[in-house]
Amino acid sequence: MTNQGLLESVFTLVHALKREMQQQIDAMGLAITPMHVRVLKVISRRQPCTANDVVMLLQRDKAQVTRLLKPLLEHGLLQKQANPEDKRSQFLQVTDAGAAIVERLQAIDAHMLAQLSQSVPAEDLAEFQRIARRMAEGLNAGAAPGS
Repeated sequence: MTNQGLLESVFTLVHALKREMQQQIDAMGLAITPMHVRVLKVISRRQPCTANDVVMLLQRDKAQVTRLLKPLLEHGLLQKQANPEDKRSQFLQVTDAGAAIVERLQAIDAHMLAQLSQSVPAEDLAEFQRIARRMAEGLNAGAAPGS
């Protein structure tokens, strides 16, 4: 496979995954994106969690995380609580409504994973996961040309 073919395969997979996730989110009647879903999942798994934790875990800049948090707070999926150890930061918590959505999203994830892997042997999936992790490490290790 050529390098261009490899990149195209990765782009095709990522696009298909995002498209399917967005369709599932739309079917739930939510006005959020797959990236908002990632934020909800991160916060639901990590408690206590601050906006800086989200920045670090998702490797996004502070401004982007602020923009991602805003609709989740406005829709009542997240709430803020004072951080007793640091008056400048606040803890983010998933509300009951947010937790219900995270639970539904976990079912969607399981369904999507089943679709994604239905015709792929377990050992190939394990190898793909290993290779994908190494590829991501390679991208994260070096800066993009021209940056």
